[in-house]
Amino acid sequence: MTTIVRDFHHTLIWPIQLRPLKRDATVSVSGGHFWDVLKDKPGAWKFIKDPLLIDDESCLTGYEEFVYFLPYVQRFLYGVGEDGRGAQSSIYIFRRDDIKQVRVALHRDGPNYTLDVLKVRLHFFYDADTALLTFEVCGKDIPLEDASDIVDRFGRPYPPAWDEAAQGAHCLETVSFIGKSDEVLHTSDYGDWEKYIDLVRDARQTPLSSHWEWLMQPLVPAYKRGGSIKFYQIENKRIPLMSYMAFDDPHALSRGDMVRLGFAAKAGESASLPYSPKFLEGFETKHCYDRYWDETQTHRHMNTRYMFCNVAFTMICKYQDERTDLKQHFRHQFYQIAIVAHFHKAALLNMSNRFSRAVERLNVRDIESVKIFKRDVRQTLEVFLRFNHRYWFQEISNQVQAADFFSALRTQLGSDALYAEVREETYDINQYLDNDRTRKQTDNAMRLTVVSICGMVGTIVTGFLGMNLYSHSDLSPLIKLVIFLAVFLPTATLAIITITFSKRLADFMEALSSEGLTWQEKLITFKQIWRGNKGELLRARQYGRGMSGDAGD
Repeated sequence: MTTIVRDFHHTLIWPIQLRPLKRDATVSVSGGHFWDVLKDKPGAWKFIKDPLLIDDESCLTGYEEFVYFLPYVQRFLYGVGEDGRGAQSSIYIFRRDDIKQVRVALHRDGPNYTLDVLKVRLHFFYDADTALLTFEVCGKDIPLEDASDIVDRFGRPYPPAWDEAAQGAHCLETVSFIGKSDEVLHTSDYGDWEKYIDLVRDARQTPLSSHWEWLMQPLVPAYKRGGSIKFYQIENKRIPLMSYMAFDDPHALSRGDMVRLGFAAKAGESASLPYSPKFLEGFETKHCYDRYWDETQTHRHMNTRYMFCNVAFTMICKYQDERTDLKQHFRHQFYQIAIVAHFHKAALLNMSNRFSRAVERLNVRDIESVKIFKRDVRQTLEVFLRFNHRYWFQEISNQVQAADFFSALRTQLGSDALYAEVREETYDINQYLDNDRTRKQTDNAMRLTVVSICGMVGTIVTGFLGMNLYSHSDLSPLIKLVIFLAVFLPTATLAIITITFSKRLADFMEALSSEGLTWQEKLITFKQIWRGNKGELLRARQYGRGMSGDAGD
């Protein structure tokens, strides 16, 4: 007997990294932010002024969603201040209304399904080069095997390989966006393997299927020319997802069905497991949230299981259950929790990537490269500081279930470990810059000390000439000029020589003051002022323009 998914909702949450805007791209745009650029040339996107009540004319759903979260999360999501509505949110949201449906073909000779599109939104975040695209589809009465295939294959930005029939591995055969007049707006090109190979060979970047490129317009992938806003993929292979499935009897699902749905794995026989039993030991403990799941008490609303497996969040429940708010919670409260969790990970990955890119581009022998490195690192340090105080929070709601969900998502996404890693990177690189700055200041102080000591000679000479031992008032101007130059030139020469050999002079002074060296060893140190050490001279030529050299901050 075929198991049917009576009610199917599937949402993709796609994090992307945005390339910082160029100045010439924002000349005519006030503010110079990504959302300002998109407002200026929105294409099919429309700016949402009130993200809370956009889909809720009665305000009831918006009210329930709003009070679900703690005050600082409300400020983050909806832009409310101490005086209520009016404060600016940290999120700027755009939506598309031109796509009515999505038509998917599972296999070349397999069935086709037309899914309704409920939500297409693009989220920008203040002071973060990160955005999230969310795409929600829904359908009814879909066989479990086909629903599993849609969950597994729909959120694929590109094919990782191709089979003998040139179909993209792990991808749907085709994905077509359907407009309001039932016209085909765009279709995927997973089978065009030459395109993907050429892009990787020429651009060294992971390409996207054409239907995702079309959907993001006027945002443009970094490997394409043109466009004011360019973006990169943060997570490859598959787009993070959340799925809602309602069954006549969810308890009739086998353990193999549960595992496949939880991990968004490839469809298979219900009696089999997609992975080895050893790998799946503790699956229910690690990945299942069974607060409302009990096979022995189905009459007491114990028909809902939540599963958190890596980038997939799956909700299974009973169709037409007496709890009618389950789907509403999935599409609103749980959706917002997922937005926050995925933004946290995306922003942290973005900052970690910025640190690594800055180090990759560093050439310690190039003064300009060192300056750019220090500038990029300091900017990233500032971004992390603002992220830490504005966006990073570990509690999202005083609702027990919401707190448990947020914790489970963070654990599966690895956000806490990633945060600790980025924080450690930030501390290490900041400490390195501070040490480098201290080393330069110490070196400059040493040079100034040496110049001051050696300049005592010139000070004494000029002071001596300033005494009234000799009367120069009656001399001719020419003789006065000769006397001035006779004092000025040797003094200036001494100052230049002192600055040039200040490090060697400092070494000599240190040796001269040392009681453990013989006069012969001190004499050798004095001779090295003029001859220098060949090994040190070679190292100075190689690394004299390094991080602790003369490069400016």
